[in-house]
Amino acid sequence: MKLEHVKSAPSFVILNKYLLWLLIIQMVTALAYYGYVPLIPQMVKEFSLNNTQIGWMTSAVFLGSSIVAIPSGMITDRFGARKSLFAFCLLLVFVIFSFSISNSYIVILVLLFLLGTGYGGITPGTNKSIMETFDVHNRGTAMGLKQMGVSLGSTLGSLMLPLIANQWGWRISLLSIAVLLVLVCLFHFKVLDQREDHHKQLNVLKNGKEILQNKKLMKIIAIITFFIWVQLSVMTYLVLYLHESIHYSLSFSLFCLALLQIGGALGRACWGVISDRFFNQNRGVIIALIGLISGVLVLFLGILSNDIPVVIIALLSLCLGITTQGWNGIFVLMISEVVKKEQVSLASGVGLATVYTGAIFGTPLSGWIIDFSGNFEAMWMICGAAIFIIGGLTLFLKLDRN
Repeated sequence: MKLEHVKSAPSFVILNKYLLWLLIIQMVTALAYYGYVPLIPQMVKEFSLNNTQIGWMTSAVFLGSSIVAIPSGMITDRFGARKSLFAFCLLLVFVIFSFSISNSYIVILVLLFLLGTGYGGITPGTNKSIMETFDVHNRGTAMGLKQMGVSLGSTLGSLMLPLIANQWGWRISLLSIAVLLVLVCLFHFKVLDQREDHHKQLNVLKNGKEILQNKKLMKIIAIITFFIWVQLSVMTYLVLYLHESIHYSLSFSLFCLALLQIGGALGRACWGVISDRFFNQNRGVIIALIGLISGVLVLFLGILSNDIPVVIIALLSLCLGITTQGWNGIFVLMISEVVKKEQVSLASGVGLATVYTGAIFGTPLSGWIIDFSGNFEAMWMICGAAIFIIGGLTLFLKLDRN
């Protein structure tokens, strides 16, 4: 497929094989990244893990992603998206296979750190591919559809991996992910047969200095740090809140979590389309709109009672997914559009590395609020008010490309 042909495609580009392959890469690598989570109960039994040790597993993954974010952007800018994506996918194959045969908790922590580093290099590569291949008129749609793969991968893992684990064990579940990753590596260069731009040696210090001096980029990163705090808080505590505080059944609470993930997939696709077709590629307005709607929904979440019909709760969960979980495509598009073309991957790395602080510290902060106040409602009120205010302030900031 020629680069020029792709750039002339209409806004709805889902049938484009290049975008479809990027979606598959994002989905399978996200499956690898989040795949250990639904398998934790079986690992707890085998390794006799306590809650603190489980927490260290998540911290190891995010630490790896954070540390590699900037170097992976530099690698992608230097060697090109195709080669960098292949290399990081190959790393994930090694990590998942090693994970499946590990018998030590300490080794698993190291492997989870490497899992984070492998996945941390995927987003800069796929972002650069989108920016180089699709023009401004369909770029939001393409980025949103590509980012939809993250939610699809995590949803697929939540549904399928426990079933495989119950039948054959958690190690076979991980091996099934490794097989999918091997297939991605085998067909990678065959599918991505477009002409790559020449990638010259970059002046890292110069580009890094320009990126850090980019006021629009710094504003976007600061805003999204609050967004990811709320995103992970909703994802982490929704089931516990509905089941333990509002006293819905565990099965219904888990169903709401599935609706949240489905909503996230829909949101990542739809917000990009909305941005391209109805807001003249004004991404800042979309982020502001998402923040305002998210704030209202999270505040409503904090005043629930078990008298509310389950249909309303299910619909609320879906809408929370579309908003609080669905902004990622717009975010990576915005940081890609406010920097020079040759700085896209490095800027993506800087953005992700910084925003991950919201992921690393945000969820424990929400947990502390719950413990200090003795209830979930105070945490929802604080999160809802914070993202509503940030969304409102975003309306007055000029965050889009020049």
